Amino acid sequence: MVNHSKIFKKMKIHYSIDSIKTSSLYNLEQDSNNKGVIVTIGIFDGVHTGHVALLNRTIELSKLFQKESVVLTFSPHPRVALNQEPEKLKILTSQNEKIKLLTRLNIDNILILPFTHEIADLTAEKFIEYILVNKLNISHLVVGYNHRFGNGGITFNELEKLSQKFNFQLEKFPAVDINKQIPSSSQIRDLLIKGDIKSANKLLGYNYIIEGKVVEGKKIGRTISFPTANILVSEQLKLIPPNGVYACYVNVRGNIYKGMTNIGHLPTINKNNPYRSIEVHILDFNKNIYNEDIEIHLVEKIRDEIKFPNIEELKKQIIKDINNLPPVLS
Repeated sequence: MVNHSKIFKKMKIHYSIDSIKTSSLYNLEQDSNNKGVIVTIGIFDGVHTGHVALLNRTIELSKLFQKESVVLTFSPHPRVALNQEPEKLKILTSQNEKIKLLTRLNIDNILILPFTHEIADLTAEKFIEYILVNKLNISHLVVGYNHRFGNGGITFNELEKLSQKFNFQLEKFPAVDINKQIPSSSQIRDLLIKGDIKSANKLLGYNYIIEGKVVEGKKIGRTISFPTANILVSEQLKLIPPNGVYACYVNVRGNIYKGMTNIGHLPTINKNNPYRSIEVHILDFNKNIYNEDIEIHLVEKIRDEIKFPNIEELKKQIIKDINNLPPVLS
C-alpha cells in the first residue's frame, strides 16, 4: 500500500477509525459549543462533477465554521464486501486514483473505512451514534440528494430527526446540472462502455484515467517504428472502455505527453489472441519505463480496432491516426 501521508502534506489519509481518533483532528474534551468536524459520506466512484460540487460545499462549511473537513468513504466497494455479483461491478476509479483526484481539492482528511458485514448491518441510527458521533465527534453532515444512509436506507426527514437527536447540523446538497444532465457514476459508466469518452469526460470534469504499471510485451511496436508501453492494470474491477484506438495524454514521472492508446486484441499482430491488452504509444518519447506506474488520460475514441491485411497497412493507419489526432492534442 502506498504511504500517501508522505506524498500529500496537507491532506491526511486514515485507513481506520482508530487512526483518525488518535490524530490531532479534534479534541473530544473540547467545549461542546465548539465541537467537531464537517463530514460528508459516499463511495465517490469517479469523483465526478457532482461529487466535486458536494465536496466543495463541505470544504466551504469547514472554512465558515473553522472546523476540519472529513470525507468518509469505504473500501472495498460494498458490493464486493457483500458478494453481491462483484464480477459484474465496474468501477471508475481505483482507491489510488480516487485519492489522487481528492487531493486536487482542499479536503483536510480522508477516512477510508473498511466496509465489513458489521458496518453493513448497522442501522442509520447506530452508524450515526457509533461512527459519526462517538468516533468523529461530528458537527455537520453534508449528504447528496440521492444518498442512501444505513442498512435499508432512510428518508431525509428521518435523517433530520436523527441529526436533532444527536445534536449535529444536516444539509442535503442538491443535484448538479452539467449541460442539462445530472452527473452520476452509473451514467458515466454507460457512456464509457459505449466508447463515448468525450461525453463521459464532460460529466467527470476531467479525462478518464487508466493507471497501471508498464510491463514487457512482445516489443513488436519497436520493429515498426511505433514503440508502445504495455500497461498492466492492477485494479481488476476497473472499467476499461471497448476495443479501439484512443487519443490520450500520458503522465510519466509527472510529465505530460501526447499519445495514442490501443485497447483490444491486436488482431493484425496476434492472430486469434483471446486476451485484451492496453498499449500506449507516447509521442516524442524514448525512455525505458519498464516497471514504472503511469497514467493514461483518455480524450476520445478515434476508431475501432481493425485487423489489417499486413504490417505495412497497419503502419500507414497509425501514421494517419497520429496526423488526425483531435485539436486538443495538437
